Amino acid sequence: MKKTLTELYQNLLQSKWKVFCTLLFASLLFRSLSVNYSVIDHDESTYLLIASELNKGALLYTDVVDTKPPGIFMTFSIIERAFGKSVLAIRLFGSLIIGFSAFFLFLISRQFGVNKSLSFLSGLCYIIAFSCYRTGLAVNTEIFFSLFALAGLFVLSQAENRNAPMLWLVAGLIIGIGFIFKYVVLASFGAFSLFFLLEKSILKTILRKILKFTLGLLGVLLPFLLAHLYFKINGRFDDFYEIIYNVTSRYSSEFSLANSVTFFLNFHLSYLPFTILFYFGLFSKGVNSDLRKIAALWFILAWIVVILPGKPFRHYYLQLLPAICLIVPLAFNHLLNIRSVAVSTKNKVAYFSIAIAFVIGVINQSYFLVKPDVVKEISEKLAPEIENGDFIVTDKQLQLTSYLLGLTPPSKYVHPSLIFSHTAAFEIDTEEEMNKILDKKPKFIIYQKSKNYYENNERIKNGYHLFDRVEKVSILQINP
Repeated sequence: MKKTLTELYQNLLQSKWKVFCTLLFASLLFRSLSVNYSVIDHDESTYLLIASELNKGALLYTDVVDTKPPGIFMTFSIIERAFGKSVLAIRLFGSLIIGFSAFFLFLISRQFGVNKSLSFLSGLCYIIAFSCYRTGLAVNTEIFFSLFALAGLFVLSQAENRNAPMLWLVAGLIIGIGFIFKYVVLASFGAFSLFFLLEKSILKTILRKILKFTLGLLGVLLPFLLAHLYFKINGRFDDFYEIIYNVTSRYSSEFSLANSVTFFLNFHLSYLPFTILFYFGLFSKGVNSDLRKIAALWFILAWIVVILPGKPFRHYYLQLLPAICLIVPLAFNHLLNIRSVAVSTKNKVAYFSIAIAFVIGVINQSYFLVKPDVVKEISEKLAPEIENGDFIVTDKQLQLTSYLLGLTPPSKYVHPSLIFSHTAAFEIDTEEEMNKILDKKPKFIIYQKSKNYYENNERIKNGYHLFDRVEKVSILQINP
């Protein structure tokens, strides 16, 4: 049996196509228990709902509003057009993106001289790190811009190996697509530029390096500039500018050293097996020197952009994983080499580690098998009561109900937290916005997190009655 596994493993490493298919299958397998559960992360719910409205003819940043650049909404919109309204479709697409990202990690490691086996394990490590915790199971912006960062790094390594400066423009364009998903991808471009351009011979080739960096930066900015042009041509530049510049500038929280340190430590505890090996690898001379440098730069700059906004959102951790997964298999192998472990024993340890990771992932995702799918249950309960043109009000983490029922949200602020928690950034008055919503006479109000507000609002108390409860979620219906 062990011999057969080893032979299969060696066989798949002989073909890049087999490697990709295996990584894609692993991505689907490791995430399989979560693909059909309604709400894993409420940001994903917002993207689904906004994309659905865009496909009905709504205008981004005018009729529906969120803080993100347009890339994530465009992607969700395209997927809905291709496969219909489906949470399953978006989750499977997310697994595909994770599989591609893992494959680029394999290719990058090979570019830096790492053997096929360890390169493959870098990709597999990425899939495991993303999929063993619920934080990485939703389809969020980090999944997409990490892919473009990895693809850009692969092209940059090609550019340097071939001495082809124009490939810096291509790499920049790829990373620039990631930029219209989330601006923090600039940390990746900064890390890559520092690695490839700052070396001992910098003064000898400074003009050539300036050219490369300029081409790369131009590529990074071009997709974003085209987004500006699109909104300008379509007469909606003011709305675009308000969200992308004004709201974004007001969105960050005040920096707190204590909160930042706590956030930093929580990451290391959450990903403890990975972080221990990562740091061990960074300081081990037996690990590929170039990969150690690029991983260190990437990790440091990523942490800067993670901490600066002052928002302790756990999905921010995901952008740190590519740098970690470049190093972890190399560190693991080096640790075994120190103890002069035989190849057969290394294989056993590798198989055992992967099996343990899979079991942890299954245990973690069993949450979706035993936890009631509240949003789906609410949607099924309300479906017979809903007619075309109806509105419903949904609390935080419940907005997917509108998506499942095919309803237009009653406010352009689709993410409920914008009305209650981010009022300063959007310059919203909560009472004023809620009164606008209630003026539309929504048929149902569904809440849990904001219980105090909904149960103490005079208009709601006088105009609505309890329709039902699902778990801890209350559903109010408008009075006849």
